[in-house]
This record gives sequence, C-alpha cells and structure tokens, in this order.
Amino acid sequence: MAYLTFNDLSYRSFEKAFSVNENLKSQADKQVFLSYRRKDKNYVKPVVDLLKRLGVNIYIDYLDDTLPDKPNNETASILREKIKTSDKFILMATPNSKESNWIPWELGLGDGHIDYPNVAILPLLNDSSYWSEREYYSIYGYIKKANSKDNSKYDWAIFFPNGDAIWLENWLRN
Repeated sequence: MAYLTFNDLSYRSFEKAFSVNENLKSQADKQVFLSYRRKDKNYVKPVVDLLKRLGVNIYIDYLDDTLPDKPNNETASILREKIKTSDKFILMATPNSKESNWIPWELGLGDGHIDYPNVAILPLLNDSSYWSEREYYSIYGYIKKANSKDNSKYDWAIFFPNGDAIWLENWLRN
C-alpha cells in the first residue's frame, strides 16, 4: 500500500490506478468540499480531475468568485455554508498543511456538519510509504493505494481507524 506522492501528480501515473466506473460519471450530484493549503494550489487540479472522473462535483475555494480577496468573516460564512451543503469532505494533507490556520477549522466543520464517516484525509507526500501526520488526522479515514484481498483489484481506498476500509469510488458514491 502506498500514499499519493507529488511525483504521482506530476507524472499523472496515479490516474491509471483508478478504475473509472461509467455509472458514476452520470451521478455528478454528490458534492465534495476539498480543503487544502493555498501553498499547495498547484496540486489541487490533478486531484480535482481525478475526483470528477469518479462522478462528483468538487468545491474549491479559489474558483469561488463570491469569496472576498482577503479572508474575513464573510469568507468564514461562505465556507461554512459550502461545507454544510457538501456530501463529503476531503482534506488534502501535505507538509504545508501544518502551517494553515484554516485547515483545522474546515476539518472541524466538516466533521460536525457532514458527519465523521464522510470525512477523509488525502495525504500528499514526498515518500509514498511514510506519513508524518497531525495527531488529530488519525481519527479520520485516510486515502491510500491498496490491493483487494484476492489481489484482483489495485486502486485507491479509504482506511478507517477501526480497521474498516472502502474503495474510494464506492465511498464517493454513498
């Protein structure tokens, strides 16, 4: 099993690991709120492209023209509403995430409004085998490459702290 790396995004090799379900493409009614550190904006588009191919709509704040140029109370109000109306919440966690003041706030809102099983962490790392996470990330499911028990499938899955796992495409669908 391996985490998503910056190299995976630059080479787009991670896309080949996904089995895209044609039925999901027509169900683009699910809304995912993607939380990330602004310093990591260059890595957002490939992640969004992947999620869209799996049949969901993605909310990304830098594409929202209603947000003020400088973050303020209105920013918080708009983001709170976007999180409340989303079906899923994914935090793109990178080494830069630790510096963000907004990520913990957004994650807490996602947990409170969207519900715990619908919140996941997508670690984006330099090394696919090691993740030095924030202590509170460990209470959420995390997205990682995996093999099925019978080795018939190699794809992205969400692993929960209680030992449960679900394929990412199925989690997004539910």
